[in-house]
Amino acid sequence: MAAVLFVFSCNTAQPPVEPPSVSEPKPKPVRPPAESSPNKKRLLNYLSDMYGKYIISGQMDTSWTTNEDIDMISRVYTDTGKYPALKGFDLLMLSMAYMPFMNGREQINEAVEWWEGKNNGAVLLPNKPVHGIVSFCWHWRTGEKNEFYTNRTDFRIPWKNNQLDTESAAFKEIIKDLDRAALRFQTLKEKDIPVLWRPLHEASGGWFWWGASGSKAYIALWEFMWDYLTFEKGLDNLIWVWNGDNESWFPDPKTVDIIGRDIYADDYSSLKEQFERTKKMGDKEYIIALSENGKIPDPDNCIKDGAMWSWFMTWNDGRKTVGETHKDNFFTGEFHNKNDHKKMVYSHRSVITLDKLPDLTKYRME
Repeated sequence: MAAVLFVFSCNTAQPPVEPPSVSEPKPKPVRPPAESSPNKKRLLNYLSDMYGKYIISGQMDTSWTTNEDIDMISRVYTDTGKYPALKGFDLLMLSMAYMPFMNGREQINEAVEWWEGKNNGAVLLPNKPVHGIVSFCWHWRTGEKNEFYTNRTDFRIPWKNNQLDTESAAFKEIIKDLDRAALRFQTLKEKDIPVLWRPLHEASGGWFWWGASGSKAYIALWEFMWDYLTFEKGLDNLIWVWNGDNESWFPDPKTVDIIGRDIYADDYSSLKEQFERTKKMGDKEYIIALSENGKIPDPDNCIKDGAMWSWFMTWNDGRKTVGETHKDNFFTGEFHNKNDHKKMVYSHRSVITLDKLPDLTKYRME
C-alpha cells in the first residue's frame, strides 16, 4: 500500500526515549536451529488447519494517530456486528520521537490489548476467552530525510562488492533501526504474543527504498534481518510473512513462513489469477494470504474459484468521520466496500471473525 504521508508538528517538550542499543556487526557464529515460542507454534498450526477451508477476517489499524481518534475495530463492528479476528499494526512511527503514540509505543500497547481480547480498554467478548491475532508491517522511515518512499529519500540498501556493505553508515543506520524494532517487539515476546511479521513489503514494485536497489540487495537485507532478529535478538515469536510480490525476489526458504500478496482490486472477485501465481512462488507449498486489500473478495467467489486466502487485511481509514464515503476510507463509508457487502462477508459461514477463534493459548503445538 502506498501509505499516506502525514506531517506532524508539536511544540511540547519531547518525552525521553530509550536509546536503542546500537550493535556493531559481529562475525556470524554457527547458528543453532531456530526455535519457536509455544504460541507461535499454536498460531502456525491454527493457520495451517484453517487454510483452504476458511478465510480469517483482518482489519488494518491506523498507526499515525491514537485508537481514540480513529478506532478501526469499532468501525468494523458498527457496520457488521462482528469483530475481525486479525488486527494489523505498523511500525511507521518508530523513528518519530515526539508525542505519545510515536516511536511505536502506541502500536505495541494496542497489540498487547488486542491479544488480550480488548479494544480501547473494553473486553470485546466477555463470555469467551479469546486472543486476537496480531500482524505487523513496517513502513520503514530512515535516513537523513526519515522517509520510506523511493522518490522522497536517497537512502538505499548499502551494497558493495555484491554483498551488504556492513562498514557503511547506512548499514549502521539499519542496525540502529532494527534494534529499535526489537526493543518494541521484546514486549510482545515476553508475553508470548505471536506476530505475523511482514517487513520489506511490496519490494519488487520499487516504490519503497528497500526495493530500489534490486533483488539481490533486497534478498540479502531480508536474510540478514531474519538472522539478526531471530538469533541476535531472540525474537522467536515472529512468523515471517514474505511480501516481495515477485518470484525472482524470493529469499532463502528457511526465512519464510507465509507468503502475502497486496492487491487493491476493482471488484469483489476472488483474485484467483493472483492467488495461483503467488502459490507458485518458492520451492514448496506455503500458506498464501491477502496481506493488504481495498475491496474484500466475495467469499463465495473464493470458494467457487478455489482461491481461499488464509486471511484478508482491509486497509485503514484516512479520515476521522465515521461512515464518510471517501477514497481514503477503505472500510468505513461505501467507496471501497458497500455496507451490504461488508455485512455479508463478516457473517459468512467460511469467514472467521473474533468470536469464532479458539483460545490460541490452548491450541495444539504438535
